Parts: sequence; structure tokens; C-alpha cells
Amino acid sequence: MPDASAVCAAAGGLSSNPDISGPGVRIALYLQSLLSIVLIRYSPGDAPGAYWCMTSTALSLVISAIITSIQRSISLLDAIVVVYVLLLPILASAFGISEIISASESKHGLRKVHSPLLIIANWTRSVFTYSFAIYVWVTAPTFGSGPPECNTVTQLIFFGASLPAVGSGRVLNLVGWGLMTLLFLYRSIRGFGTILLALKALFSPSAGQTFLKPKRPVENEVHLEAVDTYNYGTGARTHRERAYRPRQVFHEVLKGMINQILGWAPSGEGRWYRTYGQAILTCLLAGWAIAMTELELVLNDQTSINSQWGFGQVLPLVLTIAPLFSLYENFLARHSAGPREESTRTVRFSIRGANGLQRPSTELDGLPEDYISQLSEELVETTKAPSPFAVITIDERDIYVTYDQQDTHNPDWGESFDVEVGDLSTVVVRIFDLKCMDAGRPSLIGYTTLLPFSVLPPPSAEAVGPVTQADEADAAPAVHAFQLVRDGATLHESTVSITLSMDTEGPLPPPKLPPRFRGLKGTREDRRVGIIKFRGKRFGSKKTTATETYWLA
Repeated sequence: MPDASAVCAAAGGLSSNPDISGPGVRIALYLQSLLSIVLIRYSPGDAPGAYWCMTSTALSLVISAIITSIQRSISLLDAIVVVYVLLLPILASAFGISEIISASESKHGLRKVHSPLLIIANWTRSVFTYSFAIYVWVTAPTFGSGPPECNTVTQLIFFGASLPAVGSGRVLNLVGWGLMTLLFLYRSIRGFGTILLALKALFSPSAGQTFLKPKRPVENEVHLEAVDTYNYGTGARTHRERAYRPRQVFHEVLKGMINQILGWAPSGEGRWYRTYGQAILTCLLAGWAIAMTELELVLNDQTSINSQWGFGQVLPLVLTIAPLFSLYENFLARHSAGPREESTRTVRFSIRGANGLQRPSTELDGLPEDYISQLSEELVETTKAPSPFAVITIDERDIYVTYDQQDTHNPDWGESFDVEVGDLSTVVVRIFDLKCMDAGRPSLIGYTTLLPFSVLPPPSAEAVGPVTQADEADAAPAVHAFQLVRDGATLHESTVSITLSMDTEGPLPPPKLPPRFRGLKGTREDRRVGIIKFRGKRFGSKKTTATETYWLA
């Protein structure tokens, strides 16, 4: 039986296609992925350009690889390089999505603003990537343009070890990519409604507004929680109470296995990890993918190497320049306006409520007056009253959504969050009617725009001397009433009340709850005991959490 190496050498040996795995394509993806990681972390405003440039290049690469593999015009070595290189866009997008997810899981309720197109693009790229990887390793023995003997001598480089690409290397990749594909399918099935809604939102503005409200209605209930803690060592007892509503769950970008890895890191809850750790971990994983890609080409004995720089290699590198120009242009624009003092402050933003809100349209519009007069006054009033909720966006970057209140012209939200704002930060408060939104009609009741630094006093030097009552009065937050605007006209009867404060040291005040509850829904008690006995002494603590759930009136 002839030797596989001899048969492969007689057929021309291992070869690589420069338009698929050439240095131009590889360098472009290396630069775009690393640039996306840096910009997402340190310059979020410039990150979208780098992200979309990277995503378009990755999609172009994987679609080209799929087409050429079906035509059997690329080798197994090319396909392995493509699979390794495609790990970089996955890492970069996972890092960007982890920034979004970490914000959406913030205890303050702030989320990152992202478009439905981001959801579709991220999901589509993942579909092509996983499909191509599985196809490559399932058909590895007969894949590609060369004879099967060339696939037999092709080596998979994994952590510097050379594994047969149609042997143990194939098994390793089928297991790894199989697990990631199963997780992706599971996430896709669970988030199928989000994917369909995002696809619809690309062509329908009303569907896009649906992303502003929770995925499902929040239970109309309140939880009253009492926590008692006892320390066995010191005998100290503590008691704490709080009231809270069920958490709102919104449509988000689908997470994958890399997101799980970034979120499972041991120090993932710490501030240092959020600031630096995820970026360092992502860069290390990206460095590993780059090293494996280059070793794959170096350690496989290629007898036919085409290093010519054609159109397919130059174009990706040119596309890489676009986000760099965007970043440099932004830098020049900031300085061409003249020097200015830049500062940021953490502000406690409280949306107290609104008055005189009117629905954009009602179910009674267009009905004869005679018919309306036969309806009960209570039904007419309930139909005309909106179910308002407020959407607050900061620099079109962060978003906060209040709970909706049913059938009222004067909602009393009383919700607060802390946010970091800069000199030129803009806050937009939009109020929507949930009834109109659910019916697919225009739902914007009105909006107002404010600059926090025009409302707050300018930062001053540290005060010297004792704090007087006048100082405390000046520091007390003032309630500002802003008139709403809709369709270019000011709604003089409709206002929203907002409070801005620099005092963020204390805990956030709980949302305002109705004075009366309708009835008890249920109770629950959880006990956690951690105790160690040593030389007749007990150490540890006992924590008892009692929760009563009431229906809201």
C-alpha cells in the first residue's frame, strides 16, 4: 500500500490558498479583533465601527470558505486555519456582549443600548461559524481539493502538539465544537422569540419599540423581605428589611460559551475584573488563537506556498484602516474645538412621576359620540387613561426603564439609579403608553431632553470649615418639572418630575409602592447556617430570610 506522504507529494503536496489563509486576511482579522477589544473597553463611542468592520470581514471569510469548500477548491489545511482565525471575532464579540450583559445585570437597572441589527448580525455570524466548523471536522477525511492522503498527513496544532487532523485532532474538535454548537442551539431555541422580533424590527419601527418593554409582563406584586442575621462568635444580631418588585427581563443579545467563560472567572464579580480582568483574559485567549493559527501554517510541511498579495488580501487590510481613521478623526475633532475642561461625575437620577399624560390614540377614536355616551363613565376614563412607563437614555449609551403603571394620567414611579455623566452628556426621558405599544400603534406620549451639568451646580473646591444648615439645604436635591414634547409641539399640560443629586454615598431609595396591598399571595422562609465548633466554642453565622408576597392594589 503506498505511503500517504508519497501520494500527497506526488499530487503536489500540502498547499494553502492566499485569499483564504493568506497573511493579509489573517493580519486584518488580528488587528480588527484586537482593536475592537481595546475600543469597546476604552472608547465605547468608537467601538461600533471596529465591531462592524470585523463582523463584515469575518462573514466574508466564512461565507467564502463555505462556498469554496463546497466547490472543493480549498484544502483541509486552509479550513483549519479559517476555523482558528474565526475564533477571534467570536472572542471580540463575546467581550463586547459581556460589557452589555454586565450592565444589564447591574443592580441599578441600567442596561446598554443596542440595536436589533446587532442581535441578527451576531447570531448570523455564529450560525455560519458553527456550521462551517462542524462541516469541516465531520468531513475531514475526504474534505477539500487534494487527495484524501493529503488530509491524512495534515496536522492539527493544539498547544504546540501535532495531532493527526483526521485522527485524534478530529475527535478533539468534534467534541469541542459539538459542545459549543449544542449550547448555541439551546440559546437560540430559548431566544427564538427575540431573534424573530429583532428580524421584524429591522423593517418595522413599532416592532423596534417592543425592545423597550420587558419580554413578558411583570407580576403585579411586591415582596416584603426581612433578613435576620446572628453571629455565633460575637452574639451580634442584625435585622434588615426591604421591599422590591419582581425584576424586569428584557430582550438581549444571545450569549454563547465564551460569554460563559468570561462570566465564570473566579474574580468575575469584582470591580478590578470588570475594569481590566475581562480585557486581559480576552486578549490572552485571542493570543492563543493567533499562536495556534501561525503554528498551524509553520509546522505543516507545505510544498506549495503562494505568498502573492492579491485583491483578496489587500482589501481586508484596507478595511482595517477605517476604524483607525474614525478614532483619529474623533481625536482631531475634540481638539479642533479648542481646549476645555473635562470632568465626569456620578449622579443619582430619580424619576419621581408625571402629570397630565394623555394617550397618543385610544380605542374610542373614530367612534360616534352617541355610542360613547352609552358607555359607563368608568370604562371611558379607563380607556382614555394611559399605562405609562418611562425610558431614560444617557448619551444613547445606557438605558433605564421604569415599571409601567396601569390606567393613570399621573404616574408616581419614584425610581432611582446612579450613572456617570460627563460635561456634554445628554439625558433623554421618553414616556410611552404600554396599551398603544401592545396594540401596535404609535405609543410615544412625549419626551424631554436635559443636560445634567446645566441643572447641577458646577464642581467646587473642597469646602473648609463646618457644614452649616444652609450648606445642607443647598445640597438637598431639587425636583425639576419638565414639559413634554411630541411631534414638534410642547404639551403644556404634560410634565415629568425629575431629581438630580450628587449624593450617591447612601443606598438607592426603594421604588415608590402603593400605600395599600390587595392581599397576601404567599410566604417563604430561607435559612442558611454556617457553623464550626472548636474547643467548645461555636463560630459562624445564621441567616434567616422571610419573604411575604402581596398582590398590588
